[in-house]
Amino acid sequence: MRTAKATLAAAVSVLAVLGLATAASASTNLLVNGSFEDITGATPQSWGGYTFGDGFSTLPGWTVDFGNVDVTTNASGWAPAYDGQDSLDINGWVAGEISQGFNDVVGETYTVSFAYSRNAAGAPDPATATVSAGGYTDDVSSANDPSQFGTVGNMLWKTDSFTFVGTGHDSIVLTATVPGNGGVFFDDISVAAAGVPEPATWALMIGGFGLAGAALRRRRATVAAA
Repeated sequence: MRTAKATLAAAVSVLAVLGLATAASASTNLLVNGSFEDITGATPQSWGGYTFGDGFSTLPGWTVDFGNVDVTTNASGWAPAYDGQDSLDINGWVAGEISQGFNDVVGETYTVSFAYSRNAAGAPDPATATVSAGGYTDDVSSANDPSQFGTVGNMLWKTDSFTFVGTGHDSIVLTATVPGNGGVFFDDISVAAAGVPEPATWALMIGGFGLAGAALRRRRATVAAA
C-alpha cells in the first residue's frame, strides 16, 4: 500500500514539474532571429558589418519595410553585443524599419522585451526609435552619454519591456525615428507569453494540489489514530 509520505512526495514532484513546464512555456520566444545571430546570405561591408534591405541582403526572420539596417559583430568596434555576437543598428545607411509577424493566442497577455544602446561611432543626440506590437508603441531614446551607453568598442546596454494582449496574429515593428546612418542599437528581442497557465495546465495543477491535500489528510488521520 502506498504510504501518505510517498503520495505527498509524488504530488510535490508533479507540482514541481508543472511549475518548470509553465516557466519554460512562458519564456518561449515567438520571434525568429531576435538576437540577429543569423546573417545567412549577407555580404560583409567595407565598414566591418552587414547591411540589410533597400537593395542589400534579406535579414533572416525579418522584413525590412523601408530604408536599411546594419548588423554589427563583436569583431567590430560596435561591441560587445548584449546577447551573442551580433546586434542591430536600426539606422543603416539611412533610417530603417523592420517587422516580423507571429501567431499568438487571442486574449492572452504577452511581454515584449529587448536591449538597446546607440551607435557610439556617430548618431544624433539623442538617437530615437520606436518598438510597436499589439497596438502598443514604446518610444526608445539613447542619449550621447558614455556613462549610459558606452563608447566605441565598449558598448553599454539598457533593457525595456511592455505587454500587449494577443489577437491571434500580431506583428512587432522596430522603426528609426531620426534620419542618418547611425541610430539606436537593438539586441535580444523577445515576445513571450506572460506566464498565465493554459486550461490544461490548470487542470493538472489542481489535480496535483488534490493529491497533496489527500496525502496530508491521510497523514493527520494516521497520527491521530496512533
